[in-house]
Amino acid sequence: MTSKLKPETLEAWRSVLFAQAKVLRALEADMMEQHDLPTSWFDVLGRLNQAPEKRLRMHELEESVIFTRSGITRLADRIEEAGLIRRERSPEDRRGVYLVITEAGIAKIDEVWPDHLVSIQKHFGQHLSVKDVKSLRSATQKILDTE
Repeated sequence: MTSKLKPETLEAWRSVLFAQAKVLRALEADMMEQHDLPTSWFDVLGRLNQAPEKRLRMHELEESVIFTRSGITRLADRIEEAGLIRRERSPEDRRGVYLVITEAGIAKIDEVWPDHLVSIQKHFGQHLSVKDVKSLRSATQKILDTE
């Protein structure tokens, strides 16, 4: 692998970053306007909703969320105060704590999800052809498959 970065590679990198930032800002605005829910909360709720037994240890959640890693404890505190998650002691390790999505959290995901899909299509999907989607998916998967 060459260590010299080609100008077109740098431009592609910038395009990915700026496009991602633009889409994420638009998704955040839509979600706040429609549901008064920050995308970081939606991310946490979604990860918990998809987890086995709908629960994760704090460090597992921290490793899997997209929008925030720093401040995850404070973020979890705020989501818990809203009644969307709860903490449970680990039966295997009394010091360990799981974050568990509540029924209200599941209901919130179910409420938000359809509008979120519309927002993704509006700010992302509608701008891409089928060929674009396949190329983008292929290119990003190559990066995701590396360690």
